[in-house]
Amino acid sequence: MSTSAVLEQRSIDFVPADERHGSAKSLFFVWFAANTSITAVVTGALFVVLGNTALWSIPAIILGNIAGGFFTSLHSAQGPSLGVPQMIQSRAQFGYLGAILPLVLALMIFLGFYATGLVLGGQALANLFHISRHLGAIVFAVISTVLAIFGYRHIHRFSHVAAVLSGVVFVGLFVRIGFDSHTGTAFSHHAFAAAPFILGISLAASWQLTFGPYIADYSRYLPADTPKAETIGWTFLGSVVGGSLAMLLGALAAAIGGAAFMNDQVGYLGDLGGALWALVLLAVICGKLTGDTLSAYGGYMSVVTIVTSLTGQKVVRPKHRTVYVSLISAAALAIALAATDTFLTSFTNFLLFLLYFMTPWSAINLVDFYWVRREQYRIQDLFDPNGSYGRINKAAFIAYGLGVVIQVPFMNSSLYVGPIADWLGGAEVAWVLGLLIAGGLYYVLSADVRREHSTPDPSPAEPASVTAH
Repeated sequence: MSTSAVLEQRSIDFVPADERHGSAKSLFFVWFAANTSITAVVTGALFVVLGNTALWSIPAIILGNIAGGFFTSLHSAQGPSLGVPQMIQSRAQFGYLGAILPLVLALMIFLGFYATGLVLGGQALANLFHISRHLGAIVFAVISTVLAIFGYRHIHRFSHVAAVLSGVVFVGLFVRIGFDSHTGTAFSHHAFAAAPFILGISLAASWQLTFGPYIADYSRYLPADTPKAETIGWTFLGSVVGGSLAMLLGALAAAIGGAAFMNDQVGYLGDLGGALWALVLLAVICGKLTGDTLSAYGGYMSVVTIVTSLTGQKVVRPKHRTVYVSLISAAALAIALAATDTFLTSFTNFLLFLLYFMTPWSAINLVDFYWVRREQYRIQDLFDPNGSYGRINKAAFIAYGLGVVIQVPFMNSSLYVGPIADWLGGAEVAWVLGLLIAGGLYYVLSADVRREHSTPDPSPAEPASVTAH
C-alpha cells in the first residue's frame, strides 16, 4: 500500500463529496473512548475532593455531562454540513484574522489535555512495564504522535478498539466496587451541600465543553446528507455515557479509596482489577491514547489554521503534518514532565479556567451556524483574507468580550473568586451566563447577516459552488 493511501491527505481544506465516507455511529466510539479515560476518572474524583458525598456526586456528574454534552454535540453536525475542521469555521464569525484568538485558546486546551493525559498515560505504562513514569510519558507521546500523523481514518479505527475495551473493563470495576466493604459506608453519608454540588455540575460540563473546538474534526468526512439527528445523537450518547461512567468510577474510587486512590490513581485502579490488573492498565492506556491523539490532531489543526491565516496558505501537505504534530507533542511532553507532582490541583484550575473563555466561543459558533447563517456558508471565503467574512468581525468580538466579562463576578477558581460566587458559597454558574450573554448578543448584533440568510441558498455543497449547507 502506498504512503498516500495510508496517511490522511486532507488537513484544513474542504473534503469533497467523493471522499466522504462512514456512518455517524462511528462517532459513538470516538467520543465514548475519549471520555472513558483516566483523566475523566480523575475529574470524577474531584467531585468528592470538592466536598460532595459519593451519593450526591452521582446526579451532579450526570447532570453536568448532559448539560455540557448537549452543547458540544451540536457542533458535531457542522462537520458533514461544511466539510471543514471545527476551528476554521470560526473565521465566519470572527473574521479571517480575528479567528486567531479562539484558535490560540483552543491550542491551550489541546496542549493542556495532552499534557495531563501524558502524565496519567505515563503512570499506566510505568505500572504495566515497570519503567519510570517519565519514560512512560515519553513513550505515550511517541505513540500518540504516530496515530495523529496517520490521521482521521486510523483514529476512528483505534477508537473502536479502545471503546470496547474500556466498556468491558469499566463494568468489571463497577462490579468490584459494588462488592467492596467500604462502599456501603461511603453511601451512608447523605449530607447535601449546594455549593460543591453546583461546582461539580460545572466541572462535568466544562469537561464536555472543552471538546467543542474539535468535535467537527471527526465528523467532517461523513457524507453531507448524514442526518443531523444521527450525527448529534451518536456524539451526545458517546460523550455523555462515556464521561458519566468514567467520572462515577472516579468519584466512587475516591470515596472508598481515600488517600490510596488520590496518591496513585492508575495504580489503585490496577489493584482494584485484581487478577485482571494488566487488562485494566491496558484499557487505561488505550483510552488515554485516544484522548491524547485527539489533542495532538486538534492541536495540529489549530496551529496550521493560525499559520495559514498569516501566510495565506490553503493546503497543508502530510509531510508538514508530521512536523507540526511532532512539535505539539514535544511541547505537551515538556509540560507533562514539569507538572507531574502538582497534577491534580493544576488540572482542576486548568478546567475551570478554560471554561470561562471557551463557552462564549461555543455559543457564538453555534448561534451563527443554526440561527444566523442557517448553515449557509461560502466555503472558499473561509480561506480568503479578502472574502465576505472580512478580516475581523467586531460583532463577534463584542459578544465574546462581554460573554467573558459577565462571568467575572461569578468566577470561582484558585486564581480568582468573584464576589457573587463568594456570596453563593463557592457555587459555579459563570459558564451558563457566558453561553447566554455571548450567544444572545451575537444574535442581536448579526441582524444584517440574518436578513441576508433568511432564505435558503440552493447552491450545492462545494467550495467552487459558493455555499455549503
